Amino acid sequence: IDSELAMLDHRTARLQAELDQQRVDVDDRLLRAPNGGLIDRIFVERGEFVNDGQRMVLLHDPDDLWIEANIKETELSRLRVGQAVAVSVDAYPDTAFTGTVERIGSTTTANFALLPTPNPSGNFTKITQRVPVRIGLERNGMTLLPGMMVEVNIDVRDR
Repeated sequence: IDSELAMLDHRTARLQAELDQQRVDVDDRLLRAPNGGLIDRIFVERGEFVNDGQRMVLLHDPDDLWIEANIKETELSRLRVGQAVAVSVDAYPDTAFTGTVERIGSTTTANFALLPTPNPSGNFTKITQRVPVRIGLERNGMTLLPGMMVEVNIDVRDR
């Protein structure tokens, strides 16, 4: 009887180890978002094989909205973090939105262009570059979606 009990204990331990391994396997296949939010687009289908680093979903946090405005470099000297911003949203023409300048980019948008501007002739044409400026929005109860078109008016008198 002692040998049968020992054999059953061994079998129980082996089955428990298999169960633990299966739980780890299931946990490895579970997708977890880095934060709460809404799924905007799904790039893979159920049962599809995926690779490390492959984009599977696009999501956004509706409570963390901001505007990225591309401001001319000639206007940067008048910009400061914390300045008030009046925002008009095309979807809500009769509603005023407000925000503040949160961050002024450290490089121009030309550095991130997919196609660099070739200059084989050596001639130089000066073009005013634009710098991304992040504007935080005040919540006013209206539904705003990523990609909506807006116009910003930064109060540069506020230094």
